[in-house]
Amino acid sequence: MGSVKDLEIIEGPTDDEEGIGVFEFSDRYSIFDYGEMPDEIEGKGEALCLMGVYNFKKLEEAGIKTHFIELEERDRMKFKLVNVITDEKPDEYKNMMVPLEIIYRNYLGEGSSVFRRLDKGKIEPEDLGLDGYPEVNKELDPPIIDFSTKFEKFDRYFKNLDEVKEHTGFDDEKIDLIKKKAIEVNDFINKRAEELGWIHLDGKMEVALNRDGELMLADVLGTLDEDRFEYDGFKLSKQMLRNYYRGGEWHELIEKAKEEDLPKDDWPKPPRLPEKLVDFVSDMYKAAANEWTGEEHFDVKALDELIEEDYEELKDEGLV
Repeated sequence: MGSVKDLEIIEGPTDDEEGIGVFEFSDRYSIFDYGEMPDEIEGKGEALCLMGVYNFKKLEEAGIKTHFIELEERDRMKFKLVNVITDEKPDEYKNMMVPLEIIYRNYLGEGSSVFRRLDKGKIEPEDLGLDGYPEVNKELDPPIIDFSTKFEKFDRYFKNLDEVKEHTGFDDEKIDLIKKKAIEVNDFINKRAEELGWIHLDGKMEVALNRDGELMLADVLGTLDEDRFEYDGFKLSKQMLRNYYRGGEWHELIEKAKEEDLPKDDWPKPPRLPEKLVDFVSDMYKAAANEWTGEEHFDVKALDELIEEDYEELKDEGLV
């Protein structure tokens, strides 16, 4: 179970055999590690599911293994279910989630965690394969492949690949293979975005090992929740929802609660979003899914019309 999608176990995995699960994508959303926020974004779950399924199908066609089985309904995706191991390293590396989030970065925005880590001396540019301190909003060539933890209370970035190997128990060959998969996925998303006139800023993916110990893509990827895009200067992702709260009183209290390591039950509750903003974000997700998949799944304005008309109205009213 997660903040934004629910898991139904059809058949549980064993030590040696994959099971079957179904993700049901909800209209909930989550930001700043808070968990479920008070508003729901109508149609968001269907839009994310349809985009994710499109990506898995295209990647499978390109010869990249994934855990995807089939689309059951517009908001339900059936997939191969593997074990989650969180307490100790396994005896055999197979039929399990890899405890990593893999981040591909094509650009570094002003508020990127990379700059914060560099400025605090937690990493050096060479740890990320950079020749020197990077520039804000300049395309990275090659992109940065970054790693963080999975299944911990809060995501924790690794300084270098030695830490990644220690955390996973993987050797150089396996880590290199994961990086190669991340580059292939990033290239695929970049290409699709370019076809639509979008810019792919960054994103994240997860991987699992199947019953034979082979890598396969897992969870979901290449959606507006997992990745960040721009379209004609417009931030095409759930970043819009973060931006509404960022810098406000609630966001400052949340960051303070994290610093003080307060239990989540003691975190302050967020205020609700304006109804007009909720409606716009709903249409944004739907329009993006229509364009990304090349199919008219939703009866909404085209993305460019939505931004030119409805987004400008939100700006005039001071809601974005």
